Amino acid sequence: MGPHTVFVDGYNYIRNTPALAEVERLNMEAGRAALIQRLVSRYRHTPHQVVVVFDGDGASETSHPVAGFERGRVIFSRRGEKADHVIVRLAAEVCGSGREAVVYSNDREVRLESERHGAVTARVDDLQDGATGAAGLLRKRFTHQRAVRREWEDVDAETRAAARKKGNAHHAPRRRGRGQ
Repeated sequence: MGPHTVFVDGYNYIRNTPALAEVERLNMEAGRAALIQRLVSRYRHTPHQVVVVFDGDGASETSHPVAGFERGRVIFSRRGEKADHVIVRLAAEVCGSGREAVVYSNDREVRLESERHGAVTARVDDLQDGATGAAGLLRKRFTHQRAVRREWEDVDAETRAAARKKGNAHHAPRRRGRGQ
């Protein structure tokens, strides 16, 4: 999978992430800023485009670049149009042009409609795991441990027994007490 466009259902993500939901309860703008910062941190070193869509109440749809992240964009839908419709429409445009799109939303209808147009979809929880890096780090650690175990199984029994002995192999063993 090469570079693709990532669409995030903004308020859906915020309200399904306890820490962001708490920030949003205090200040809606701060909640949006915290979400955008998370996404910038996640996608800064990737070739992917990131589009976060929020419900808006302006006369027309507005689009703003994300400060400090040239491949990021924030879109507010126009009054009367849900962000869900904007996400599906934009994902259809991206897929129709032959590029890949990934849509993150817990809204089942958004995921089904986006898939119908050719987008890959996932729940917000999947993006959260990636955003914190926990799932990736665990996968990496377990893969490494599995590889070490396989290497260890290939080592003959004599070498394993020698490795289990404590102390410097070049020195005589230390006496352990008066009885020896």
